[in-house]
Amino acid sequence: MKKIIYRDEKGAIIEQAEMPVDQYHTNPGWIKGKFLTKEVYKDGKLREYTIFVDDKKDFADILQDEKLQGASISIGRREQVGTFRHEKLYWHKSDKSPDTILTEIFDEGNHVIVSSFTDDIENEIPYWNGTTKYYYDTSVRADAPLFECYYTDEGKPIPITIDVEELNWGDQDGTWVYADPEGIEDLMRIFKMSKALAEFYVSSEIIPKNIT
Repeated sequence: MKKIIYRDEKGAIIEQAEMPVDQYHTNPGWIKGKFLTKEVYKDGKLREYTIFVDDKKDFADILQDEKLQGASISIGRREQVGTFRHEKLYWHKSDKSPDTILTEIFDEGNHVIVSSFTDDIENEIPYWNGTTKYYYDTSVRADAPLFECYYTDEGKPIPITIDVEELNWGDQDGTWVYADPEGIEDLMRIFKMSKALAEFYVSSEIIPKNIT
């Protein structure tokens, strides 16, 4: 079994859970970004450690912490971008060498609207097969996105598929939205979203600007 503990800035436990080793467990945003550390234990030993720090804290201090020897470490930074929360997690292997970088963007409802990772530590170029955008509207569907965005290996947006039949917005199987001015107009019309937000969803941008 794995034991997962979330702690706040005072070291108090916010939440803890036990689950089978091979079971997927949540990402840090699951508890609305309110924790400072996440500790994953297996057989009583610390195996994974995630901590969010401010820009004044040195990564080296964390990587050299004796209590974290033998554990993989993820060091995160957070910033607010308009109405969105931007989180970047720098993963390190158990030998403390850099591994991957995970970027996630959360909306005001704490839904992940962008998830992207890369193992290009120097340039941080996204791994496009590991990049997805999601669009949520909880007034239409509470627990799942209304559409998802994917990319070619070169980072070009793949046309978005919208299941308009499932959404009761028509009698056809689906609607294709392309990364062009007409696609932007389609998103604005179908989802009543702003032009800036529609432009974001048909683009290869990972971090949204100050848009709503």
